[in-house]
Amino acid sequence: MRSSTSSSSEAPASGALGRVWWVALLAAGVLLAGAEWGWRVRGFQPSVKDTPELWSLERARASEGDGSAVVMLGSSRFQVGLVPEVLSQALGGARVMQLSISGSSSLPVLEDLAADERFRGLVLCEVSPTLFFSVEPNEVRARPASYVARHAHRTFVEDWETALRLPFQEHLVVLLSAVQPKGVLHHLLVNRTLPPPPLNRTRADRHQPSHFEGVDVAALRHAWERRYQDAHGRTPEAAELEALLERVSAQVERIRSRGGEVVFVRMVSSGTVRRIEDTRYPRALYWERLLERTGSQGLSFEDSPALARFECPDGSHLDSRAATGFTHLLGQELLRQAPGGLATRTP
Repeated sequence: MRSSTSSSSEAPASGALGRVWWVALLAAGVLLAGAEWGWRVRGFQPSVKDTPELWSLERARASEGDGSAVVMLGSSRFQVGLVPEVLSQALGGARVMQLSISGSSSLPVLEDLAADERFRGLVLCEVSPTLFFSVEPNEVRARPASYVARHAHRTFVEDWETALRLPFQEHLVVLLSAVQPKGVLHHLLVNRTLPPPPLNRTRADRHQPSHFEGVDVAALRHAWERRYQDAHGRTPEAAELEALLERVSAQVERIRSRGGEVVFVRMVSSGTVRRIEDTRYPRALYWERLLERTGSQGLSFEDSPALARFECPDGSHLDSRAATGFTHLLGQELLRQAPGGLATRTP
């Protein structure tokens, strides 16, 4: 049995401990709020993590509904240059999903959609020549293939955890990996300055608006030129190209047999990057053969004076200030060319 003396001494101790916790929580809150304010003043914005789990949430949505889904497959050019809500508005309120993956070919995801009996929507399939037609390196196809495999074996818990994290990542700069203490300290030691804001950020719908203002664009452009010249593999031999076209044609036909449609899209590129693409992958030999072989509609920026006037600051991606206008015009072009079923697909 406790004595009255010990009870009276524990009560004040418990109260003091509680006050310490409240003071500690208040101090932590003030520090976090100060850090949040400080990084925002330096130009940082919240960004969600573009993970395979986030992609999987979008992929699941593509198979839902009544076949009115419009799905974007491609690389970072689609993620950066096409604004989902603007495309949706241009297409009369269609459900638009972003399944593009940076630095990747669209073919593995096209194959996945073709095999999905529930998918009956419209596919906007980006044709970035060095990613779509090149035989090597394998990474451009291995990465999206790994996303598809993870999606097939995902668990309810993974979807639930990803969905729970999104609201916090969408609104808090302090969750960015670039502002975590270890990274900030490393940047300070190496560069003697605080890290600059990232070039782009990722939204919950996987759109990645990019801001080139204040960026060393010449260095970026040079890096992309080297990448397109050296790192995006070799062009296919005749037999390899024939096999690729056969494979794509079969996938398109499979989607079409369920009432879906595939429209191939070539995004704008500029300067040396465009010259490399046009030289290594001549339009008549690749783009036009693709359209002829699949019987699909194609929308290339080269064929639209309104789209061709856009410039990519780094040679490969649109600035966020241009992406809205580009997306709106591309939506209008899609409607104007009226690919099979588009008019009836949009609500």
